[in-house]
Amino acid sequence: MRIFSWGGTRTARYRHFALLDTHGVCRAFKSCGEKPAGEHWVEVEHVNLAWLGSTLPNRARIV
Repeated sequence: MRIFSWGGTRTARYRHFALLDTHGVCRAFKSCGEKPAGEHWVEVEHVNLAWLGSTLPNRARIV
């Protein structure tokens, strides 16, 4: 019976988002299941702390 206890659970899949200011500069990151509220969050492929305080590279965004 123990085999059934692990079969039904699913691991949450997190997506990564970057908060951009009005100039397109990255101000924060957030990893969560759904897009955060607000229009300035963009989805990125991964979190890279080197992007904080600068503009995101084009390859970072997920369209």
